[in-house]
Amino acid sequence: MAIVIGSNFGYTVLAAVGIAAQCFAAAMSVNGARKKYNVQFPDNGGGRYSDKLSDEDWVAFNNVKRASDNYLEQVGMVLVMLTMAGLYQPKLAASFGASYILGRFFYARGYVAAGAKGRIHGAPIMGLSFIALVITAAYNAFTTTILA
Repeated sequence: MAIVIGSNFGYTVLAAVGIAAQCFAAAMSVNGARKKYNVQFPDNGGGRYSDKLSDEDWVAFNNVKRASDNYLEQVGMVLVMLTMAGLYQPKLAASFGASYILGRFFYARGYVAAGAKGRIHGAPIMGLSFIALVITAAYNAFTTTILA
């Protein structure tokens, strides 16, 4: 079975662009925190520059950094599953991508404001969105190979 990429795949691309833009914004927030707390490269929150921070500022910097790092750890998997799911069901995949973006927003906002405990509002949304993308991609693969 040939994959025909229809015009609806544009929805999937829009979701991917949104995820990439949000990931970039998270990285830029780390740059802002570096300036605010004077944490220079290559210090990632555990080096000589961050040693000079108060405990409160150290935690605040690392909360921003950790929220961004978590995005970077997951963005590859999310974009691959979004693309695989979107090849067959572009609008469904895009809706899961949009919900992932929403969950990621609440995750980062909560993490920066309250540390690891603050991510509780966004983590379930983005986690379920990612699982939905994996299930959708797997279903598409299964129905076009084994059941074909």
